[in-house]
Amino acid sequence: MVRQVGGRSTYELCNGKVIYGPFSGLILNAETWWSRSDLGAQCLGLYELEILDLICNINPYDLFIDIGAADGYYAVGMLHSQMAKRVICFESSEKGRVAIKKTWEVNNNIGRLEIFAEANQLTIKNIANEITNKSLVLIDIEGNEFSLLNREIVALLKNCEIIIEIHNWVDNFELKYKNLLTILNDFFHITLISPIERNTTNLPELRSFTDDNRLLLTSERRPCLMRFLYLTPKNF
Repeated sequence: MVRQVGGRSTYELCNGKVIYGPFSGLILNAETWWSRSDLGAQCLGLYELEILDLICNINPYDLFIDIGAADGYYAVGMLHSQMAKRVICFESSEKGRVAIKKTWEVNNNIGRLEIFAEANQLTIKNIANEITNKSLVLIDIEGNEFSLLNREIVALLKNCEIIIEIHNWVDNFELKYKNLLTILNDFFHITLISPIERNTTNLPELRSFTDDNRLLLTSERRPCLMRFLYLTPKNF
């Protein structure tokens, strides 16, 4: 039988759980807010594989700060995998915050999770005293990274490791990106995270999928080849 591609159908094939990768065993909430089509890739440990490969090669953190937490995949995943003792989420969407809480609840309220609305200068300042040199920050806010990461906020995060998804479709991208890199370079070593090809031929769950459907399942529907930055503090 040839299976039809779909995030939800693959989710059901995996019984609603992540079955590969560092978040293996994590239960995903089918009633997503951000993107149901990502559920299949998340269950197979293929979603944003560049980020997963990076964080699973780093020692566990005292604190994980998820700015733009969407449905809580990373937030609850970091607690479930014990790669973070505590997680602070920022998600501007009320529906997103509800989805994060549901994901946490179906995973038995594991660990310490705090959920806040928008990340801004005030809310980042409010948690600044809780940041240690064993903190990781993930920022994925659809282009708003250029307005959020001014010099004052970057200075507050200077002891953290940071992963930023850069969105290059914003107006005046080249100027904004140059200005951001200038600020970041004062505090951090900057590494461009290399893209990783997704191998689907080794997954028995996809054996009955057509070649096209296997590849479509790994698509994250990005409008172009985007980039992630990995920042490590210069003061360490």
